[in-house]
Amino acid sequence: MKKNEKLFWTGCGIFCVAALLASICYAVVCNDSRLVTPVDLGGYTFIPQDLPMILSVLLLCGYVFALVFTLCVQKKRAGAEPDRTRRLNPKLGLLGLLGFLGFLGFWSYPARGDVTPFVFFLFFGFFGFFYEGKMSGTFMDERFRENAARAQLISYKICFSIMFIALLVLSQGRLFGSLEYTLIAVMIVLSIALALGIFLPEYLLYRYDHDETLDED
Repeated sequence: MKKNEKLFWTGCGIFCVAALLASICYAVVCNDSRLVTPVDLGGYTFIPQDLPMILSVLLLCGYVFALVFTLCVQKKRAGAEPDRTRRLNPKLGLLGLLGFLGFLGFWSYPARGDVTPFVFFLFFGFFGFFYEGKMSGTFMDERFRENAARAQLISYKICFSIMFIALLVLSQGRLFGSLEYTLIAVMIVLSIALALGIFLPEYLLYRYDHDETLDED
Protein backbone atom coordinates (compact mmCIF):
# COMPACT_ATOMS: atom_id res chain seq x y z
CA MET A 1 0.00 0.00 0.00
CA LYS A 2 1.39 3.38 -1.03
CA LYS A 3 1.96 6.25 1.36
CA ASN A 4 -0.99 8.32 0.14
CA GLU A 5 -3.28 5.30 0.40
CA LYS A 6 -2.08 4.62 3.94
CA LEU A 7 -2.80 8.23 4.88
CA PHE A 8 -6.26 7.98 3.32
CA TRP A 9 -7.21 4.80 5.18
CA THR A 10 -5.68 6.08 8.39
CA GLY A 11 -7.69 9.30 8.15
CA CYS A 12 -10.90 7.37 7.47
CA GLY A 13 -10.18 5.07 10.40
CA ILE A 14 -9.57 8.01 12.73
CA PHE A 15 -12.83 9.60 11.58
CA CYS A 16 -14.81 6.39 12.18
CA VAL A 17 -13.28 5.84 15.63
CA ALA A 18 -13.83 9.50 16.55
CA ALA A 19 -17.48 9.23 15.47
CA LEU A 20 -17.90 6.11 17.61
CA LEU A 21 -16.27 7.72 20.64
CA ALA A 22 -18.41 10.82 20.22
CA SER A 23 -21.57 8.71 20.05
CA ILE A 24 -20.48 6.79 23.17
CA CYS A 25 -19.93 10.05 25.05
CA TYR A 26 -23.32 11.28 23.89
CA ALA A 27 -24.98 8.05 25.01
CA VAL A 28 -23.33 8.17 28.43
CA VAL A 29 -24.02 11.85 29.08
CA CYS A 30 -27.40 12.36 27.39
CA ASN A 31 -28.94 8.94 26.83
CA ASP A 32 -28.51 6.99 30.09
CA SER A 33 -25.73 4.86 28.56
CA ARG A 34 -28.16 3.11 26.22
CA LEU A 35 -26.42 0.68 23.81
CA VAL A 36 -23.16 1.23 25.72
CA THR A 37 -24.07 -1.09 28.55
CA PRO A 38 -25.36 -4.63 27.73
CA VAL A 39 -28.85 -4.49 26.20
CA ASP A 40 -31.61 -7.09 26.22
CA LEU A 41 -32.52 -7.07 22.53
CA GLY A 42 -35.73 -8.92 23.24
CA GLY A 43 -37.11 -5.98 25.20
CA TYR A 44 -35.28 -3.22 23.31
CA THR A 45 -37.33 -0.22 22.22
CA PHE A 46 -35.87 2.30 19.81
CA ILE A 47 -35.72 6.00 20.58
CA PRO A 48 -34.29 8.67 18.24
CA GLN A 49 -31.40 9.28 20.67
CA ASP A 50 -30.06 5.80 19.78
CA LEU A 51 -29.35 6.77 16.14
CA PRO A 52 -25.85 8.26 16.68
CA MET A 53 -24.63 5.03 18.28
CA ILE A 54 -26.26 2.80 15.66
CA LEU A 55 -24.99 4.79 12.68
CA SER A 56 -21.45 5.15 14.06
CA VAL A 57 -21.23 1.38 14.60
CA LEU A 58 -22.48 0.73 11.05
CA LEU A 59 -19.98 3.23 9.67
CA LEU A 60 -17.11 1.56 11.52
CA CYS A 61 -18.19 -1.88 10.31
CA GLY A 62 -18.33 -0.61 6.73
CA TYR A 63 -14.84 0.86 7.07
CA VAL A 64 -13.41 -2.41 8.40
CA PHE A 65 -15.06 -4.38 5.60
CA ALA A 66 -13.77 -1.99 2.91
CA LEU A 67 -10.25 -2.02 4.37
CA VAL A 68 -10.10 -5.81 4.56
CA PHE A 69 -11.40 -6.13 1.00
CA THR A 70 -8.85 -3.62 -0.30
CA LEU A 71 -5.99 -5.41 1.43
CA CYS A 72 -7.12 -8.74 -0.01
CA VAL A 73 -7.31 -7.30 -3.53
CA GLN A 74 -3.86 -5.73 -3.24
CA LYS A 75 -2.44 -9.00 -1.94
CA LYS A 76 -3.78 -10.83 -4.97
CA ARG A 77 -2.42 -8.22 -7.33
CA ALA A 78 0.96 -8.43 -5.65
CA GLY A 79 1.09 -12.06 -6.77
CA ALA A 80 0.80 -11.07 -10.42
CA GLU A 81 3.73 -10.37 -12.69
CA PRO A 82 5.68 -7.37 -11.31
CA ASP A 83 5.16 -5.21 -14.40
CA ARG A 84 1.86 -6.57 -15.67
CA THR A 85 -1.70 -6.77 -14.42
CA ARG A 86 -3.00 -10.14 -13.27
CA ARG A 87 -4.65 -12.37 -15.84
CA LEU A 88 -8.37 -12.65 -15.36
CA ASN A 89 -11.25 -13.95 -17.46
CA PRO A 90 -13.68 -11.09 -18.27
CA LYS A 91 -16.55 -13.57 -17.88
CA LEU A 92 -16.05 -13.34 -14.12
CA GLY A 93 -17.85 -10.02 -14.44
CA LEU A 94 -21.06 -12.06 -14.75
CA LEU A 95 -20.83 -12.51 -10.98
CA GLY A 96 -22.15 -8.97 -10.81
CA LEU A 97 -25.56 -10.35 -11.82
CA LEU A 98 -25.80 -11.72 -8.28
CA GLY A 99 -26.38 -8.12 -7.23
CA PHE A 100 -29.93 -8.34 -8.57
CA LEU A 101 -30.64 -10.81 -5.76
CA GLY A 102 -30.64 -7.77 -3.50
CA PHE A 103 -34.07 -6.84 -4.85
CA LEU A 104 -35.41 -10.00 -3.20
CA GLY A 105 -35.14 -8.08 0.05
CA PHE A 106 -38.17 -6.00 -0.93
CA TRP A 107 -40.12 -9.27 -0.94
CA SER A 108 -38.47 -11.13 1.95
CA TYR A 109 -38.73 -8.25 4.43
CA PRO A 110 -42.54 -7.77 4.22
CA ALA A 111 -43.09 -11.54 3.99
CA ARG A 112 -40.65 -12.89 6.61
CA GLY A 113 -38.92 -9.89 8.13
CA ASP A 114 -35.61 -11.03 6.55
CA VAL A 115 -33.29 -8.20 5.42
CA THR A 116 -30.34 -10.44 4.46
CA PRO A 117 -30.91 -10.26 0.66
CA PHE A 118 -30.18 -6.51 0.68
CA VAL A 119 -26.52 -7.38 1.25
CA PHE A 120 -26.39 -8.90 -2.24
CA PHE A 121 -26.35 -5.37 -3.71
CA LEU A 122 -22.64 -5.57 -2.87
CA PHE A 123 -22.17 -8.07 -5.71
CA PHE A 124 -22.85 -5.36 -8.28
CA GLY A 125 -19.22 -4.41 -7.69
CA PHE A 126 -18.11 -7.66 -9.33
CA PHE A 127 -19.02 -6.21 -12.72
CA GLY A 128 -15.59 -4.60 -12.34
CA PHE A 129 -14.01 -8.00 -13.08
CA PHE A 130 -15.15 -7.57 -16.68
CA TYR A 131 -13.03 -4.45 -17.16
CA GLU A 132 -10.14 -5.90 -15.19
CA GLY A 133 -10.26 -8.99 -17.40
CA LYS A 134 -10.17 -6.87 -20.56
CA MET A 135 -6.88 -5.41 -19.29
CA SER A 136 -5.34 -8.76 -18.29
CA GLY A 137 -1.60 -8.87 -18.78
CA THR A 138 -1.37 -5.14 -19.54
CA PHE A 139 2.11 -3.68 -19.11
CA MET A 140 2.03 -1.30 -16.16
CA ASP A 141 4.11 1.65 -17.27
CA GLU A 142 4.26 4.98 -15.44
CA ARG A 143 1.19 6.31 -17.25
CA PHE A 144 -0.82 3.20 -16.35
CA ARG A 145 0.12 3.48 -12.68
CA GLU A 146 -0.85 7.16 -12.62
CA ASN A 147 -4.22 6.32 -14.16
CA ALA A 148 -4.74 3.54 -11.61
CA ALA A 149 -3.98 5.87 -8.71
CA ARG A 150 -6.30 8.55 -10.14
CA ALA A 151 -9.11 6.02 -10.64
CA GLN A 152 -8.80 4.76 -7.07
CA LEU A 153 -8.76 8.26 -5.61
CA ILE A 154 -11.87 9.34 -7.52
CA SER A 155 -13.65 6.11 -6.56
CA TYR A 156 -12.87 6.56 -2.86
CA LYS A 157 -14.11 10.15 -2.95
CA ILE A 158 -17.39 9.15 -4.60
CA CYS A 159 -18.02 6.21 -2.25
CA PHE A 160 -17.27 8.05 0.96
CA SER A 161 -19.26 11.07 -0.24
CA ILE A 162 -22.29 8.80 -0.73
CA MET A 163 -21.87 7.26 2.74
CA PHE A 164 -21.34 10.68 4.34
CA ILE A 165 -24.43 12.19 2.72
CA ALA A 166 -26.49 9.12 3.62
CA LEU A 167 -25.28 9.37 7.21
CA LEU A 168 -26.34 13.02 7.42
CA VAL A 169 -29.75 12.41 5.85
CA LEU A 170 -30.66 9.22 7.72
CA SER A 171 -29.47 10.54 11.08
CA GLN A 172 -32.19 13.22 10.98
CA GLY A 173 -34.78 10.76 12.23
CA ARG A 174 -36.85 7.76 11.33
CA LEU A 175 -37.33 7.05 7.64
CA PHE A 176 -41.07 6.92 6.90
CA GLY A 177 -41.59 6.93 10.67
CA SER A 178 -39.86 3.59 11.19
CA LEU A 179 -36.46 2.67 12.63
CA GLU A 180 -36.50 -0.56 10.64
CA TYR A 181 -36.83 1.32 7.36
CA THR A 182 -33.96 3.55 8.43
CA LEU A 183 -31.68 0.58 9.13
CA ILE A 184 -32.68 -1.06 5.83
CA ALA A 185 -31.85 2.16 3.99
CA VAL A 186 -28.45 2.25 5.72
CA MET A 187 -27.80 -1.36 4.72
CA ILE A 188 -28.74 -0.71 1.09
CA VAL A 189 -26.70 2.50 0.80
CA LEU A 190 -23.67 0.89 2.45
CA SER A 191 -23.84 -2.16 0.17
CA ILE A 192 -24.17 -0.04 -2.98
CA ALA A 193 -21.39 2.32 -1.88
CA LEU A 194 -19.04 -0.61 -1.29
CA ALA A 195 -20.05 -2.08 -4.65
CA LEU A 196 -19.09 1.20 -6.31
CA GLY A 197 -15.78 1.05 -4.46
CA ILE A 198 -15.11 -2.30 -6.12
CA PHE A 199 -16.42 -1.46 -9.59
CA LEU A 200 -15.36 2.14 -10.23
CA PRO A 201 -11.55 1.73 -9.96
CA GLU A 202 -11.54 -0.95 -12.66
CA TYR A 203 -14.03 0.87 -14.89
CA LEU A 204 -12.31 4.26 -14.65
CA LEU A 205 -8.88 2.72 -15.21
CA TYR A 206 -10.16 1.01 -18.35
CA ARG A 207 -11.72 4.23 -19.63
CA TYR A 208 -8.61 6.30 -18.95
CA ASP A 209 -6.32 3.80 -20.66
CA HIS A 210 -8.72 3.23 -23.56
CA ASP A 211 -9.31 6.95 -24.21
CA GLU A 212 -5.60 7.74 -24.13
CA THR A 213 -4.90 4.89 -26.55
CA LEU A 214 -7.51 6.27 -28.97
CA ASP A 215 -6.00 9.74 -28.72
CA GLU A 216 -2.57 8.37 -29.60
CA ASP A 217 -3.99 6.49 -32.60
